[in-house]
Amino acid sequence: MSEDISDEISVRIDEKCSDLSDAWRRQSIFKFHSKLRCENEMAYEPQVVSIGPYHRGKPKLKKMEEHKVRYLNMLLLRRKESSAKKYVEAMAELQEEAKSSYADEINLSDGDFVEMLCLDGCFVIEFLRKLCQPKLYSENDPIFQMSWLISATKRDLILFENQLPFVVLQKLFDMTKLRGEEENLNDLAIRRLSSLMPGSYPGQSSHSTIPAGYKAVHLLDLMHKNFTASFSNTFRDLKHEPTKTLLQKPVIELVHIGTKFKRAIISESLLHITFKNGVVKIPPLFVDDHTESIFRNLIAYEQYMSKPFETRRYVTDYISFMDLLIDSPSDVEKLRNSDIIRHGLGNDKAVSVMFNKLSSGVSNEVPFCYDEIFVEMEKYYRCRILRAYLMQKYFHTPWSIISPLAAIVMKLKLWG
Repeated sequence: MSEDISDEISVRIDEKCSDLSDAWRRQSIFKFHSKLRCENEMAYEPQVVSIGPYHRGKPKLKKMEEHKVRYLNMLLLRRKESSAKKYVEAMAELQEEAKSSYADEINLSDGDFVEMLCLDGCFVIEFLRKLCQPKLYSENDPIFQMSWLISATKRDLILFENQLPFVVLQKLFDMTKLRGEEENLNDLAIRRLSSLMPGSYPGQSSHSTIPAGYKAVHLLDLMHKNFTASFSNTFRDLKHEPTKTLLQKPVIELVHIGTKFKRAIISESLLHITFKNGVVKIPPLFVDDHTESIFRNLIAYEQYMSKPFETRRYVTDYISFMDLLIDSPSDVEKLRNSDIIRHGLGNDKAVSVMFNKLSSGVSNEVPFCYDEIFVEMEKYYRCRILRAYLMQKYFHTPWSIISPLAAIVMKLKLWG
């Protein structure tokens, strides 16, 4: 191969690498791979409203397109503005930055893309405001005439594939700020959407747990950060290679033999599970029709946004831990009787099936968030076995705990 041809090819490849690397760093909104979708595709699909380009134009979502225009028109009327021109111009300026957030192909012209940013973005902002201030919506607003539609819309705004870049929402929020509206967009979204997050009970108040000024990439990122913030603060920064997770050992015996489960009375996070003196304390979880969808999107977000061996996957690990506890409806019943789980799914089997399938197609990478719990369990049961052995051998005292624990003595010796 001649030197001229080599130089030409090298230049072409270098240009391609330069273009790709810059785009890759900014991508934050993806379409899920088939392994995640196969268990429950509808968990990732919007039910009533499309936000962003991935689900735009689907027949079942077209009815809401008219409401988007109505919301923008109501916004203009409230602000005594006769045209949306300044909002269109603002979105046009953000067009390239917004496009770079999407990892998959966008089949929209530049004009259609800008129109989508304007209509979808104003709809999201106005919907969140209306949730806070009922005086902003009219009696004829069909979304606020039916509670299920409010709930379905809130759920759709959290879906990973159904996102706008947060910079778009922030710009429109700032441009349309209400007189006397002191709340920032982070707080507004968290207050109005957190009620759908796992661990929230009907009527429970929501508040932000993330640092002030946190720059989210989209609404799901914001909700994930708020959901995991207080739990993540319990971990030190990883400065070394993590240890091999105990999940790869036969820990199921440790979880089920002699372990008691109690509801954690005080806990800032659903994820904060603890073990002490043979008792696992678990914060209460309320399961409803949206729980599986929210969990699946949080897990998928972690699969796409986390760096293996560097970033903890808090929600993924929580589901893996709960899957260890729940094998059948009877396990759900035990947790329900301990007031750890409440649900509105009709029967315990539906809850057990949900947990057993949530981890399908998900990679479990180290570090595992609950390694320390299994370490403490192992220490606890080693001490109990040793005590029982000594009492029998040296004090000839009947010790009833020997029988149920004898089955795991050999395993514990092997682990040592």
